[in-house]
Amino acid sequence: MVKVEPQPENALRESTQTTKGQIISFAWYLTKLGRSEATIKTYTKYVETIANYGNINDPESIKLVIATHFKNRNTKRLATYSYSAFLKFLGIQWERPQYKTEHKRVFIPTEQEIQTAINTGRKRSVIFSLFLYETGARVNEAERLEWTDLDQERNKTTIKASKNGNSRTISVSKNLINRLLNLPKKDKMVFPKLSADTRGVAFRYRMKNLARIHDNPRFLKIHCHTFRHCKALREYHKTKSMQHVKRILGHKSIMTTQTYVDLYEEIYSDLEPENFISAVASTEKERRQLIESGFDWIGQDNDGLTYFRKPSL
Repeated sequence: MVKVEPQPENALRESTQTTKGQIISFAWYLTKLGRSEATIKTYTKYVETIANYGNINDPESIKLVIATHFKNRNTKRLATYSYSAFLKFLGIQWERPQYKTEHKRVFIPTEQEIQTAINTGRKRSVIFSLFLYETGARVNEAERLEWTDLDQERNKTTIKASKNGNSRTISVSKNLINRLLNLPKKDKMVFPKLSADTRGVAFRYRMKNLARIHDNPRFLKIHCHTFRHCKALREYHKTKSMQHVKRILGHKSIMTTQTYVDLYEEIYSDLEPENFISAVASTEKERRQLIESGFDWIGQDNDGLTYFRKPSL
């Protein structure tokens, strides 16, 4: 693979101050547009990386930088989106290279491995992992959890809407609710947000220790988002309902949920579903009522009867 060499040191020195100023102004531009902190951090990080290997004011040369410096299609794609936003800030147009998303196979650990991962670390870290495991929440959603979102009487928790998802109310175990409420209440947030990727870095460090202690490199593949993947597969196994999984995970598009269904079929196709109730409709009105009540269509027989089911929660 062709490599793009960094610019000579003297050339970099001459343009460093200008480039830094442009990137700082770009970050402020994104802030004024209402972009999230995570988006601003990601976009500026990619633009900074690109600037180390080319002239960020020359789109044609940057195409080569993106094509040769970044390793896979996903990082190339994100680099082009970041640089496109930067060029829009500068008022420059370009023909953006097209990189299709590269779907990587999701790693699903065994239940024993995931439980070991959960119960490693200090008290608050363990409870944070358990919360992700039981709710399927994203890390940024868990970090926005407030004490008022916990319903001790009904053993439920509210997950606030994030940029990429919908809000929802999730049933959790009494054990989790009690452990959450026993945490020190020093902030309005249950899990106060930490700087940068502190939780992610600490979690990966714990997984490295587990991999060494258990002589099992599979622990290195477990990350915070793995809990969300496992939740999706558990819920689909219980209900065989895409709509139910979509609601639990807060997906905006059913197509996102479909990826978990495909994964389930690959891994657990030989297991039987459980915990759902069935219904039959013979008229259009009955079918409409069942769909509005949350039932999923299963099939239709030769007599015109339509079969539905939904989770028994």
